[in-house]
Amino acid sequence: MVEANPIINPLTGRQWDLNSLMAKVLELQEALVQSQERNITLTAQARELERIARDADDLKVELTNQGQLLADKSRENKHLHQELSRMAGILEAKNQEAEELKAAIVDVQHQLKTCQSERDLLAVMLTDAENAARQARRSSETVDSGSTYQTGAKEQQQSGWLKYLKPKN
Repeated sequence: MVEANPIINPLTGRQWDLNSLMAKVLELQEALVQSQERNITLTAQARELERIARDADDLKVELTNQGQLLADKSRENKHLHQELSRMAGILEAKNQEAEELKAAIVDVQHQLKTCQSERDLLAVMLTDAENAARQARRSSETVDSGSTYQTGAKEQQQSGWLKYLKPKN
């Protein structure tokens, strides 16, 4: 086998030009450095994108949690609203009952005043009737002076129960 001479270019069959080779090596080194810099930049960008993706996932989880919390609060608010509506209905019914009771009390007070005025009127009429009866007895007592004791006892019996009908001042 024939050994290849490292000084001769196998493609062209001529000797390598050291200056062109050095220029080519420098060019390749510069391309390698640029590629490494680009690789470092792309790696940093990839890491930044991964961090952003993790942050987005964290935000997504946080938003999901906030959504669940808001849904819970919404259900709680709905329940409270229903409870408050029920309580408002009960309070309205109780308020209506209170108004009806006030009207009933006013009516009973009116009836009481009417009864008291009727009682007073009856008491006046009864007193007038008792006075008339006494005058009639006195005039009859002058005719019969012996029956004075019986008339006084009879008067006490009649005026005994009548005294409860008289108004108390």
